[in-house]
Parts: sequence; structure tokens; C-alpha cells
Amino acid sequence: MKEKEYTRDEVIEMLKHIAEKLKTQNIPRSTFLRETGISERRLQQLFDGSYNNLVIAAGLEPRFFPPKGEKLYSDEDLLDEVERVLRIPESKLSRLFFDQNAKVSSSVCDRRFGGWINTLKIIAKRFDVSNDKEIFIRIKEYTGANDITKPLIENNEIENEEYKDENEEYHGSNVDSSNIYGDFINFRGLQHAPVNEQGVVFLFGMICREIGYVVEIVRQGFPDCEAKRKIVNKPGKWQKVRIEFEFQSRSFRSHGHDPNMCDLIVCWENNWKECPIEVIELQDVIKKLAVSV
Repeated sequence: MKEKEYTRDEVIEMLKHIAEKLKTQNIPRSTFLRETGISERRLQQLFDGSYNNLVIAAGLEPRFFPPKGEKLYSDEDLLDEVERVLRIPESKLSRLFFDQNAKVSSSVCDRRFGGWINTLKIIAKRFDVSNDKEIFIRIKEYTGANDITKPLIENNEIENEEYKDENEEYHGSNVDSSNIYGDFINFRGLQHAPVNEQGVVFLFGMICREIGYVVEIVRQGFPDCEAKRKIVNKPGKWQKVRIEFEFQSRSFRSHGHDPNMCDLIVCWENNWKECPIEVIELQDVIKKLAVSV
């Protein structure tokens, strides 16, 4: 099928529309191409080989990249930009939110600080816990890191059981997190309970058909999965559902996910009573399945 030959003005209006929809002046090239379906070839033809020419023509904020071997931004400049974006009202910790609102790409942070998670761990130490406790907690939950909180605990700046060192709950020497198993559940081919999101994905895959779901795709990025489920009391009818996997349901919030873009959280433990969307708690589901066998 021949590609539609969009005009220059049509492409500019497309970018403006995306910026208005996403409520940001920074639209990455990858986002624009994905949203419009326009080919890279056509984009280069219309804007002299430069996506920034399109951005400028649409009145948005372009991104500038330094010559090879040179740094346009210092480490402090990058961290200042990360902090600025995180302080935006109702900000999210996701890479997508940063790319939509920052003047630089998250990939720059990846290269400079060893990944997006490491970037967040570094930036967490910039926040004053007494004034920025909420965002500090979200970063801690998002990264799964205890080390960023230890100096604060020693200074008694946080008094919250959420920050208790997980190793204190185990006897003996320090426990390597890669050598920790869940409690014994002996559920079919799975001997131990999940201890992370990957375990939740595996367990859901074991039982999804049994509880009325058929998986279409599991992917990186939000939401994790697209599936279909049987509609109760309507034999032969199925409903499309967008699924996000979490070890604990509350992580959905701390990860900055949009409830409007997801239909269902599948988790091991449901610890979010006010969750605005449906939750499947697998530890409860497998108890019922074990009894039914």
C-alpha cells in the first residue's frame, strides 16, 4: 500500500496536535513517528533531514545535540533538568514522562549515569526529605533501592517502617537479594511464591486460561500485557483488557502509571485499598485454585 504523501503543513499540524494531547512542548522523534505513522524518509524530505526543523516550525522546543566527543550538558545540568521535571505537579517517574517534559532525552541520562534507575537513585539524594517526603518515597519504591535511604535513617530524618532495612527481618549474615526465595506454596510446578514482578508474570501465565484470560502480547513498556477475557454470563463473548504486572499493587502508583491507560493490575499482593482500577491478587487466586483441584 502506497504511503500517503502528507504536506509540510499537515505534518506541522500533526505535531501540534500531539503536543496538545500530551500537554508538553517536548515531543521526541520516536513518539512523533509512532503516533503518526509517517515514515522517516518523508519526514526528512519535508524538513531538510532534521526533525528539529519540524519542531521549530510547530513552535515547540527543539532538542540540540553536541558535536561528537563534546558534552552539551554537564552532569549537574542533567541532574538539574531531572529534578525540574520531577517537581512538575503530578509528575511521574517513568522514562516516558521525562521524555515528554524534559529538554534532553532520557537516553542521555542512561549513558551518563548508567541507566534510568541509577539516575533516579542519584537524584533522590537531592531532595530534602522533610519537604519532599512524598516524591522521595515514590523514588524509593520505583527503584526498589534501600541504599538511598540509609543516611537519612541514621540521622532520624525519616520515621517510617517502610524504610526498615529488609535484611533486618532475616537471621544470620547479610542476605543477598539475588538469593531470596518466597514462602513455600508448592503450587503445581512452582515451589516458592513470587518475590518480584517477573514471578508474577510467570504465575499468571500458568493460570491465565484457567481463570478466563487469553494473552495476546507481553511486552516492555506500559501496559505490560494485552489480553482478552471471557465476559461473565455471555457465553462465547470476550473483552479486551490492558494489564500491568506488579509485585505489589501500590507500585502501579509509585511507578507513575496512568489508570486511564490500563484496565487491570495483576499482582502477588494487593496493598492498595483505594486502587482506581480492578486488581487480581494472585496469592488469593491460587488458594482457590488449589482447593478446587
